[in-house]
Amino acid sequence: MKNTMLNSISWNSYLVAVVTLLLLWYLYTGFRYYSSEIKQILSGRKKIGFPTLGKKTRNDSFHSSDHENVNPANLNEAFEESFATLDEVKELSARITEAVSESAEIKRSKQEFKNYIRLIFSDYPYVKISSLRTNVNNLLVYQSKKHPELLLTSQEADELWEGNN
Repeated sequence: MKNTMLNSISWNSYLVAVVTLLLLWYLYTGFRYYSSEIKQILSGRKKIGFPTLGKKTRNDSFHSSDHENVNPANLNEAFEESFATLDEVKELSARITEAVSESAEIKRSKQEFKNYIRLIFSDYPYVKISSLRTNVNNLLVYQSKKHPELLLTSQEADELWEGNN
């Protein structure tokens, strides 16, 4: 009896049944656990991203980044640290302005003022390695010009970023 039952089912019928069950299972799990993402994709608010598609391996080291595809959704992730550094520069600028006026008000010596600025700079390690460091130095020089006893040159301001001076 078992032998006739196995012989009565063809391989085609078996494969159709298995594929149908797998399709139903994946549809169920997809809608059950990923319904919000599926709705976003179907409404056009989200695109399907395949991480390995579109990436070409290059052997030469002289390629330009202008020719590479940039996914706008990944821009914030790629430059998140840069935006954080920009926020830090804004905060640091306010602290420098306060530090200069405070130092002039309580009549700190130039060496004490330099040490105070060094201490402030030590709280911003990412600004030290960013391209905005020059702007911060220029602000410090500009603010120190208002008080001749605290006057710093651009070179002195740049040296304050190093902790051992």
